Amino acid sequence: MKVKAVIFDLFETLITEWGHEKYTKSKICADLGIERAQFDVYWEEKEQDRYTGDLSFEDSILYVCEKCPKPVDRLSLSRIIDHRIKTKSACFEYVHPQVFQLLRILRGMGLRTAILSNCSSEEVQVLKESEICQLFDAVVLSYEVHMRKPDACIYEETVKRLGVDPKDCLFVGDGGSNELAGAQEAGIRAIQAKWYTNQHPQKRDTIHGFSSAEEPLDILKYIE
Repeated sequence: MKVKAVIFDLFETLITEWGHEKYTKSKICADLGIERAQFDVYWEEKEQDRYTGDLSFEDSILYVCEKCPKPVDRLSLSRIIDHRIKTKSACFEYVHPQVFQLLRILRGMGLRTAILSNCSSEEVQVLKESEICQLFDAVVLSYEVHMRKPDACIYEETVKRLGVDPKDCLFVGDGGSNELAGAQEAGIRAIQAKWYTNQHPQKRDTIHGFSSAEEPLDILKYIE
């Protein structure tokens, strides 16, 4: 197989949420004055809509508040949204030093590259404003294309935008959302990225049946 393109997951592959402040659901609940168990019921109910472009982060918060019920004023809502965007933006300040090096090498080799990520509305916003976003030939986000990993159709859309065949691609991801199996189902060889998840307090195991890369530059051995 001659690799012509490499498709990257975003979170815990190109960037990480580990090691800096996260605006977690527990913190959102505290700011809203809603019990976590009650919040989770309605938040999880709309997860698919949030990631496939049918509901924004803001509208998700409003939906939970309506169902609980717990009124939220515009100022409080604005603060929650701003805090969420701020912490998501911080993820782009914690990039493994080899990530940019790898992307430059791949470009120098003439390979095409893409980001393929399950993203909600606020994550789309911060990604589009980031430096790293400009380094890819295609950016395919679930919120914008109304498809979500691990559905094969979102991988197929990505290779279509890259103008290559699935068999000529590599998919690189940490393994969340069953994304490696999804890539494999779409005919793409998948590599588990471990350079961020190895740092987590609960280190993720190697996923059976897939090759893995301990550092970003290890991806090159699957190309060369």
